[in-house]
Amino acid sequence: MGATAPLPMKKCPKCGSEQPNDAAFCPDDGAPLEELDLVPPPSDPYLGKVIAGDIEVRSVAGAGAMGRVYRAWQRGIERDVAVKILHRELGSNTSLVSRFHREAKIASKLQHPHVVEVYMAGQLPDGAMYIVMEYLDGMSLASALASAGGHFPLERAIPIALQICDAVGEGHARGIIHRDLKPENVMLVRRADTSDWVKVLDFGIARVNLGDQSMETAAGLIFGTARYISPEGAQGAPVGPPADVYSIATMIYQMFAGRTPFQADTAVALLVKQIHEEPIDIRANANAAALPQPIVDVLMANLAKVPERRQSSARALGNALAMAAKEANVSFSDVGVVARMSIVDPMSAHIGLDPTLDDMAQVPAISPIESAPPAPPPSPPPAEKVSAPPPRDAPKGRAGTIIPILLAFLLGIALTALVLQHYGHQKDAEREAVVARARRALAEGRYVKPPGENVHDICGDGLRRWPDEARLTQIQSDAANELVTSAIAKRSSGDVLQARKLVETALVLDPGEDSAKVLLDQYKDEIASTGDGGGAGAGVGVPKALTDIEESAKVGERVDLVGKVTVGSKPATGRATEAKFTVTGPGLPAAGAVLNAGPSGAGTYKVATKLPREGKYVVVFEAIVDGVPVRAEDEIVITEP
Repeated sequence: MGATAPLPMKKCPKCGSEQPNDAAFCPDDGAPLEELDLVPPPSDPYLGKVIAGDIEVRSVAGAGAMGRVYRAWQRGIERDVAVKILHRELGSNTSLVSRFHREAKIASKLQHPHVVEVYMAGQLPDGAMYIVMEYLDGMSLASALASAGGHFPLERAIPIALQICDAVGEGHARGIIHRDLKPENVMLVRRADTSDWVKVLDFGIARVNLGDQSMETAAGLIFGTARYISPEGAQGAPVGPPADVYSIATMIYQMFAGRTPFQADTAVALLVKQIHEEPIDIRANANAAALPQPIVDVLMANLAKVPERRQSSARALGNALAMAAKEANVSFSDVGVVARMSIVDPMSAHIGLDPTLDDMAQVPAISPIESAPPAPPPSPPPAEKVSAPPPRDAPKGRAGTIIPILLAFLLGIALTALVLQHYGHQKDAEREAVVARARRALAEGRYVKPPGENVHDICGDGLRRWPDEARLTQIQSDAANELVTSAIAKRSSGDVLQARKLVETALVLDPGEDSAKVLLDQYKDEIASTGDGGGAGAGVGVPKALTDIEESAKVGERVDLVGKVTVGSKPATGRATEAKFTVTGPGLPAAGAVLNAGPSGAGTYKVATKLPREGKYVVVFEAIVDGVPVRAEDEIVITEP
């Protein structure tokens, strides 16, 4: 009898070591082991290639449904980078290519210590799209859990969870929803003395649209891994930041319990449970039986089926979790974001708004509105001490004259100081009141209206008085971020017109908001390509109208009002009559100012004007196309020069 053939070995894709066939994970680094191929795999077409002139692809680091990830070397800078190359067939979809580049731009602007950095993106000569990212030498949260027996102790899980919340919360603040949060998209790397430094992957890129094969939930398809997807995502409904909150809560549940809230043999069965079943209390799992009640309360609340019952953003979840851990006297290591998440913003209790990590990082010392009564000035010395005999060489009575004058002078200085102190406190009180008003307006969603009582007006007035008041600038930025988040949700539900208006308003509040600029270009392109500007009808051969107006301008600046008319998808060249704009707003007649528009290109009508005051103006474009009236409406916000 011949010798028994040895069992095939497995290989660790991370360190390259070979392990016994019955092992599942590498004992050295926790990476999932792979079967050794008996037949050599075909050569990879990208190995050895140089991308973008200086990025040499050296080895395969991983593979997934969308493509492969390679380890590469960037010449000149002399650093390792990761290159994600999507499957070549995806590059033939022009809609995907366009959206891919836009989303990559958004992701590249998301600079955060716990988010993987995106350096560049492009398309290879064979049509495949690629992304060049920061190279991470670590293991995924999925591998770390597997190597740890499926769950973490409380002191390890809490810092990891807080870092994930801070990273995803940064995306939420910039209007980016991840949509595919799961342990495979979270990396744990070593930074200095910290072995569990979190890096969240696939921000922005996860939102790529495949046109008719859309990965976006708004298209009615399911996007996200079934174990971690939110109930609204499982139903194919539009999702917002609370969907990411649900996914993070699911991962935290798994880190404590060793399993996700729902288990099933198929993805469909998991989706049904996500939609219809309530998760069991985490302490029903043996690994989490001793979990403190404050942490249980936060975790289970954020697994609610209804998005409105969860925290509004990942940072709000991180804050709630940090407070719960503090209440439960749980000690954990400081990994950078942890310390600032344990601070409560005192103003948040007054405006009914969940404190965010950014708020807590910037809590100012609040001066009292009323100071204690000043101490009375010292009493003058007794008369006999003041009336000491003058020196022999001084004229009689000179000392008696000088000393009262000196005392009066000192008293005047003291009174002046008290007056200045009073006015100083008064100005501090005024500043605090303005900041509180702005925060209240933000909490109530009063971004640009009503006049005088909105974020734009309050912060603008305050910054003119106190140009160095960073809190007002931050409130403007927060308002812009909220509007961008709302715009993305509107776009996901199919309302691109309203999405465009929201990002235009965001830019009024914060002209430097990069994600709003990118989204505005995207939405304008979509509107121009579909001719969907609102109007009198839809369908082939039906006249439509749309507008193309700047989202904001300053008082006295030239504003170009542009209207376009189409029949079906083609410009209605020479077929429109009575084209005009009616503008209503501050300083104009109640019926509005009517401006007749002349032709300016194929189916396009244009007129220039200047608007007299600060505030919001409504612009209505009207025309008659082949005897059919068409109409489109837009808004523009005028600010102080």
